[in-house]
Amino acid sequence: MKPIFKQSILQICLQVAGPRKELIIASVGCLIGSILLLLAIQFYQDAQNYLNDNEAPKNYFTINKKVEGGALVNLGKKDESFSKKELDAIGKLDGVKRIGGFVRNQFPLTLYIWPSGKIGLGAAAKTDLFFESIPDEFLDYIPEEWVWEENSTLIPIMVPKFYLDLWNFGLAPSRVEYPALSTQAAKGMPIEIFIGKNRETTLDGRFVAFSKRINSVLVPESFLTWANEKFGQPDSGNFYFLWKEGTIDGPPRTSKQIIEMINEPGFDSWEVSPLGNPADRSPITSISKSQEKEIQPSRIILEVADNPSPSLLQFIEDKGYELNREFPEQDIIKKALTGLFIGLVGIGTLLSLLSIATFATSYRLLIAKSSEHARNLLLLGFSRKQISQIFFSRFTRLFFGILILSLLIAFIGKSILIEQVNGIGLSINEIISPSTLFFLGIYAIIFLLINKRVIDKSIADLL
Repeated sequence: MKPIFKQSILQICLQVAGPRKELIIASVGCLIGSILLLLAIQFYQDAQNYLNDNEAPKNYFTINKKVEGGALVNLGKKDESFSKKELDAIGKLDGVKRIGGFVRNQFPLTLYIWPSGKIGLGAAAKTDLFFESIPDEFLDYIPEEWVWEENSTLIPIMVPKFYLDLWNFGLAPSRVEYPALSTQAAKGMPIEIFIGKNRETTLDGRFVAFSKRINSVLVPESFLTWANEKFGQPDSGNFYFLWKEGTIDGPPRTSKQIIEMINEPGFDSWEVSPLGNPADRSPITSISKSQEKEIQPSRIILEVADNPSPSLLQFIEDKGYELNREFPEQDIIKKALTGLFIGLVGIGTLLSLLSIATFATSYRLLIAKSSEHARNLLLLGFSRKQISQIFFSRFTRLFFGILILSLLIAFIGKSILIEQVNGIGLSINEIISPSTLFFLGIYAIIFLLINKRVIDKSIADLL
C-alpha cells in the first residue's frame, strides 16, 4: 500500500490548474493531425491494393513507325515494318523486358453485331473492322474460351473495355434500337463475321473478354494465322509494275503473279518497279529475294520494368518512332494518389509537430505553476523521477484518449468511403490494416518519448 499511498499524495500535491486554452489547442491539433495521418496511410494502402488486384503491376507500350504524307503519297508504300536488326536493338535497351509483335488480318473484314439477338426487335450494328493478335503472355487476362481450332464453331474476340463504355455512354443513348449492355450481356451477343469484299465467307464470333491493357481488337494467333493463309490478299506494297524491253507491260501485278511467270521466255531480263515509284526499276530477281524475307511486325508491344528509360526514349526520338502507352490511366491514378497522400501526410505531420510544441509549452507552464510544490516534495525525499512520472501519466492519459478518438473517427471515415465506392461497383477491405496499426504504434511511441523528454527536462530545471 505504500507506493499507492505515495502516488496518491503526489497526485494531490501537484494538482494545480493548468493552461486549459493551450492544452485544448494542442489536443485539437494532435487529434486532427493523427486523423489525417491515419486516413492518408489507410486510404493509400486500400487504393494500392485495389489497383494491384485489378491491373497487373506492369507497364506496356506500343511502338510503330510514323506514317507521313497523304493518300496519294502512301498508296504504293509497303508497311513500315521493323527489321530484325531494329527489334534486337530495342530489346537490348535499358528497362525493356519483352517484345511482342502485332499480326493483323490481310483480308477485308465486316462485322454484324446483334445486341438484342438475331431474333427480336433489335438491329445489327455494322462496321468494317480489323483483327490483330499478339502473344498470349502480353494479355492482361486469358479467358477459358481463348482457344481456337480449325473446326471451332466460334471465333473468340477480345476488345478494349473502353469500347463497351463508348457503346453504353455514347452510341446506345443516341440510337433507340441499341440497348445498353453489361459485360455479361455483351459476351452473349451474336456476332457475324464477313470475310472478303463481297462477303464470300461468313463466320460466327463472340466477345469473350474486355481488355484493360491492349488497345486493339484481338483474336487468337491460331485463328489469324489460319485466316491469313486462307483468305489473305496482297496489300498495295506488294504490287509491282512489270517492265519488258524498256516499257511497262500491262497493269500492276502482285509478286506472286510475277513469280508464276518464271518459266516464260526472257523472264530473267525483265525488270520491276514498286507501285509508288514506277521509275525505280530493279531486276526481276529482287522479287524472289523479297519473297524469302521473313515478315516482320509493323507495330510492336513492349513490357518495360517501370517507366520508359531515358535510353529507350532517346532511341525512339532518334529513330522517329511513335510511342503509345497502352491505357496509362493507372499511372494517372497513381500520380494523383501519391500527390493526395503526400499532401495529407504533410498536413498531418505539420499539425502533429505543432501539437507537440504546444503540449511542451503547456506542460512547461504547468510544471512552472507546480514548482513550489515540486521543490517541497523533493526536499521531503521524493525522487525527481517520481515527480516527473506524475506529469507524464497525466499527459499519457490525455494522449491515448486523443489517439483512440482519432482511430475511431478514421474507422468511421473509412466506413463512409466504403459505402460510396460500393455504389459504383468497387470493393475495399472493411478493416483497418495491420500496417496502419503498426504506424499508429510507432507514431504514439515517438510522440510519448518527445513529451517525456520535455517533462523530464522541465523537472530537472527546477533544481
